Amino acid sequence: MKNKITIISPKREIFDPGRMEFWEFGFMAKAAGIQQRKYSGTPMALPILHSLIPDDFEVTVIDENVEDIDFTIETDLLLLTFFTTAATRGYAIADTFRERNVTVVIGGCHASMAPDEAITHADTVAIGEAEVLLPKILEDFRKGKLEKFYRVNDDERPALDNLPIPHFNCLKLNSYFNPTIQTMRGCPMKCDFCTVRVHWGSKYRYKPIEKVIEEIESLKKSFGRNTFIMISDDDIAANRNRSKELFRALIPLQIQWMSQGSMAMAKDDEYLDLMTQSGGTRMIMGFESVSEESLRLMKKNPANKLSDYIANIRKIQSYGVAIIGAFVFGFDTDGMDSFDNSADFIIDNCIALPQLFALTPFPGTALTKRLEEEGRILSRDWKFYTGSTVQFIPKTMTPEQLQNGYYYTIQKVYSYKNIWKRLNGLWRLWDENARRREPVIIKEKIDTLLLNENFRACAYSYPLNYNADSNEEAHYRKKLNTLLRRFLSRRTEMMNAVVDNNTGVNVAAI
Repeated sequence: MKNKITIISPKREIFDPGRMEFWEFGFMAKAAGIQQRKYSGTPMALPILHSLIPDDFEVTVIDENVEDIDFTIETDLLLLTFFTTAATRGYAIADTFRERNVTVVIGGCHASMAPDEAITHADTVAIGEAEVLLPKILEDFRKGKLEKFYRVNDDERPALDNLPIPHFNCLKLNSYFNPTIQTMRGCPMKCDFCTVRVHWGSKYRYKPIEKVIEEIESLKKSFGRNTFIMISDDDIAANRNRSKELFRALIPLQIQWMSQGSMAMAKDDEYLDLMTQSGGTRMIMGFESVSEESLRLMKKNPANKLSDYIANIRKIQSYGVAIIGAFVFGFDTDGMDSFDNSADFIIDNCIALPQLFALTPFPGTALTKRLEEEGRILSRDWKFYTGSTVQFIPKTMTPEQLQNGYYYTIQKVYSYKNIWKRLNGLWRLWDENARRREPVIIKEKIDTLLLNENFRACAYSYPLNYNADSNEEAHYRKKLNTLLRRFLSRRTEMMNAVVDNNTGVNVAAI
């Protein structure tokens, strides 16, 4: 009889039912008229864990973001994986199963950063990457000799050459807007607020390109269609020669994708050309701050020079790319002027999709160690660690001033008037440079508009701190809705042309 394993990724514990967060895409599901539970992207951990478990185990996979947990399920071993924002819920799930005498193993980013805390809710904690640890954990489980901690040392981190393809079919794929893959791990940068270097190591490790292509082909087969893909690399521009080779291999697949990367790509026209030819349409970029002193204090990637921001933003977006610009508030040198300075910079430079965060002291980072030593951590209640609430004492203002300043800034950036200003400038840049075919541009205009609506819904689910003129808001909302209808009509015309005239237009791009 097979041993039974249940793998669970918990949802975060909701502390305010009316409050939305950027990554959950609640508005998008409503706008699309989708009645079922829908989440932004597929979790990476669940398909990876499933691929590492031998066939002599019976495995059940549950992503609580899209389905409920059956707490009466018969299982011999529970594997839990979660980020910090879901840790409160994760521990509650672990405690419930342990009351039934189920063996519980907790892994993932949060447990790796806070193992001594995690072990109080588990029989075993996995610290580091599952490819190294899970085979040993399962072997010891069979023998009845599980240890409390399993740890990956830096010299034991796995090469990515021979990893199994993640088992995407273990997920309810129709419950996600897009799938997520990873082609590299690690980061040598020393940004003091970031967990990436601590969790994945300080050296870049890459999957062979042929393996990435094999993984994408498997993903397309699982989804049954071409689908927009999130390439969850922390800096896809870190090795531009390797990335160019990857982009060339992606071109025949006719997919569209997004990733994360530094502004170093702005210096390389060939890189940008190949990126757009291969279907790269959106790029997450960590600007973090428009203060030179704050960038120096956080030890930001030297490729992100404030003096180059404006030219680099314009250059990258001129290729038909929508920049998802990340900005963080609350660094020790941030004053009250940082809120309007950042908002005005975002609006003036037509950043397509701004993502704004309050500085958050996640466990395991250099920032958190310093704040703990200075007695400035306010709370370790993980359900509030969403990136939109203040959990520490800032240096130049009160926590309340930082919290309200964050709300003010995100609401200013996502007022309808300022959405119009940003998108109108962005789309004009796209039209003038004509780097992409019309079907792709139209699709991206629709997507950027709807995503701005999604992020606006998040911004205005927070306490109101920005007083926009109601008449102006109604005016610009109407203008945006008119444009959306026009784009949708044009998209329908192009799709009909494909059907009627066999024009050869890539339907996946429409």
